[in-house]
Amino acid sequence: MVTQVARDTYALDARMMGIPDAMSPYVVDAAEPVVVDPGPAAGIEHVIDDMEAAGVDPAEVAHILPTHVHLDHAGATGALAEHCPNATVVVHERGVDYLVDAAKRDRLYESARAAVGDEIATGYGRPELVDRERCRVVSGGETVDCGDRSLELVSAPGHAPHQVAILDGRTGALFAGDAAGMSLFGELLPTTPAPDFDLELSLETVARLRELDVETLCYGHYGARDDPDDALAAYAELLPEWVAAVEETAAAHEDRDAIVAALSNEWSSPTIERDVAGVLQTL
Repeated sequence: MVTQVARDTYALDARMMGIPDAMSPYVVDAAEPVVVDPGPAAGIEHVIDDMEAAGVDPAEVAHILPTHVHLDHAGATGALAEHCPNATVVVHERGVDYLVDAAKRDRLYESARAAVGDEIATGYGRPELVDRERCRVVSGGETVDCGDRSLELVSAPGHAPHQVAILDGRTGALFAGDAAGMSLFGELLPTTPAPDFDLELSLETVARLRELDVETLCYGHYGARDDPDDALAAYAELLPEWVAAVEETAAAHEDRDAIVAALSNEWSSPTIERDVAGVLQTL
């Protein structure tokens, strides 16, 4: 399903884990089109179909821009680059090796398998590698020239140290990756995976994003909101509450499964096991 979320901007549906409305890549139909967050490798055919439904020819795509290299956001980057032969892959300097180096790709895949389980093979799929020569390596603070607009890359650590948020200065659309949490099935949820979740950095990132001139907040999971400041403020309140809930529950339960079970009634997130593990590692 394709949804227009701003001018020239479309949310696609990667059908992550076979579930609709769980992961949204985006296409910016600029003079030099851009795909943001290609999604998991297993969703590539859905992404290509949705791009064509949005009227964007893969051969015309100039930039592929994963906000970070976690498999749900960037696993399809290599496959998409094959479908988009004229595109440059724009990726953070701390994430590029996981897209271009087989050993690091495999390490990331096995780490995700440990967090998600064996269903990752069919739900996420194994990423194809990207040719390093096709990559533009960034660190945050750069811009991407799309012909009729520029995209601003904003350093956005906390969920992952190699994450950037992307602001379209022409439309005010902000592609937040996981820096603003998840907006799934009508509920705002935390996303705090191991090994890199950092509460302080996450809150600093949210504050930084609130300073930008944003009209539409685009989540990786899932879709967009037109009340960006309220949404970001809500996440700034939610994250410390979530971390405190995990810490309090961990004081009463040593076993991680018991912690998850105790939290599940109030925190009904599909990624709760992974997110508990991320908080426990920081405590």
